[in-house]
Amino acid sequence: MHDSVNSNTVIVIAGDTPREFLGERERERVRLTIDGHPASLRFLDAWFRAGRRSGAALEALRREPSRFVSLNGPYLAQSLTRCGFDARLAPVFDEERELLKRLLREKPLAVAISTTFMPFASQIDGMAAWIKCHAPDVPVIAGGMQVWKSYRHLLLQEQGGLTGRIRDAVAEHNYLMDGERPSPVDYLVVSSAGVRSLVGLLRRLRVGGDGAGLDNVAAFRGGRWRLGPVVDEPAADAAVDWGAVGELPAGVFVPVQAGQGCHCRCRFCDFACLQQARARSIESLIAEIRSIPPRGGLRRVYFTDDNLFATRARARVMFDAIRRSGMRLRWRGLVRIDLVDDEIADLMAESGCLEVLLGIESGDAGMLRAMRKGGTPEGILRGVERLAARGINTKSTFIVGYPGETDRSIAHTVDLLNAFPVGGRAVHRYTLFTFAVLPLSDVAGREERARWGLEGYGFRWRHRTMTSEESAAHMLAMHDRIREELSPSYVGDVPEWRGVDRAALRRVFLARNRLARLRRGLPVGGRLDEAGLWNQIERAFCTVLHS
Repeated sequence: MHDSVNSNTVIVIAGDTPREFLGERERERVRLTIDGHPASLRFLDAWFRAGRRSGAALEALRREPSRFVSLNGPYLAQSLTRCGFDARLAPVFDEERELLKRLLREKPLAVAISTTFMPFASQIDGMAAWIKCHAPDVPVIAGGMQVWKSYRHLLLQEQGGLTGRIRDAVAEHNYLMDGERPSPVDYLVVSSAGVRSLVGLLRRLRVGGDGAGLDNVAAFRGGRWRLGPVVDEPAADAAVDWGAVGELPAGVFVPVQAGQGCHCRCRFCDFACLQQARARSIESLIAEIRSIPPRGGLRRVYFTDDNLFATRARARVMFDAIRRSGMRLRWRGLVRIDLVDDEIADLMAESGCLEVLLGIESGDAGMLRAMRKGGTPEGILRGVERLAARGINTKSTFIVGYPGETDRSIAHTVDLLNAFPVGGRAVHRYTLFTFAVLPLSDVAGREERARWGLEGYGFRWRHRTMTSEESAAHMLAMHDRIREELSPSYVGDVPEWRGVDRAALRRVFLARNRLARLRRGLPVGGRLDEAGLWNQIERAFCTVLHS
């Protein structure tokens, strides 16, 4: 045990700067950029305020507080505080290095890294190595979903489900599979829940003990990782007292989890098998939302669930509780479009829904069946029309290249998007992802691989109807065929901005898309040239700029 000055202090690192995967290069090519920087609403606002000078805009953005607010960091920090530890939260590693240096000089008990937003072991190891450079004797602990997935990959390997080159590629990005590969991380908490196991490890360290051999804890000893017994840990609601978190950035949507896990079993997904699906009590959910300090009488909420409600009955109870609470909400969340009938759409609008995130994935009926998505293209369109009629914005995701994908199925996806209603109040955004072969997903199993002739892993694959390279090319071509009124998504964007009304925001999205298309040599509608389109965007921000 190191000579700890603050033997009760635990630094919690919640994540790092958000990164994109699965087709990010293709998405970058279709977004509008300004001197190499994506023209998100936040950057546009700063750019116009700085007199269209990119350097000054970036400097202004650096001085602003981070707009990244996660659920895992505050939840873990508050859980440790309730267990008697002095938890210090660093929300974003790359933005908190000076703070971390100061905290590490005080010789804390440990640093706990939550891996919810970090899919690669190398990224976590990079953080741990930096910590060790500044505090060699402070134990570094990593836990959370990436570590739990690493363990599940290990089990799959032991069952013979990962072999050869695929096994080596998976092991490169995960822990435990290569038992002799060292890491600057001292301990791994191996659990789908993990707080109780982490607390047990910290208590052992606090009295000068070694955490090796504890339940759900792995330690590198004797030249290899030694994993203690892996036992079930009861799941707990990820409830946060947001009033105790400190001042939140203006306009941020506060993350709240209404339940855990996912009831669906889409064949491409590697997440559904990791946690048992369970709904949180409505009373607990409403209490957490009430803890969010309102701004102007309004609370902004982002429901982090993979599916906000599994049944219409659950939706009715939830939205009725929000109505009866008397709170004014503006919320975003991921829902299944096949559950949105007229009644549910009305309840969503009445409860303050700003935008729904829709995992549509394909506009082709055969592909939806192959993915085990359920629903039909016609039903999806009816659901989107119901939402749009009530002024609810949508952000839809699509997978390009799933086994069985063809030119015809891709054309059906483009047709579905182009049928979205664009004449009303709602804004429609979309994101195209390339298919990825994820080992824990059903499609990566022996039966599905044989069915489709699927070879490869991760971003590199081929099957009977497409290759990963062809999938990326299709993504670019699809963007060019999707109507310009539909906006490609930009990292961090939300379809609202301070002082910009909804009609003006729709014009911003349209003008931004037209500018991006002009730069790629594509024809656009309207009569404005590039200068006129820039002026149109600036006019939309003018109320803010002169306020």
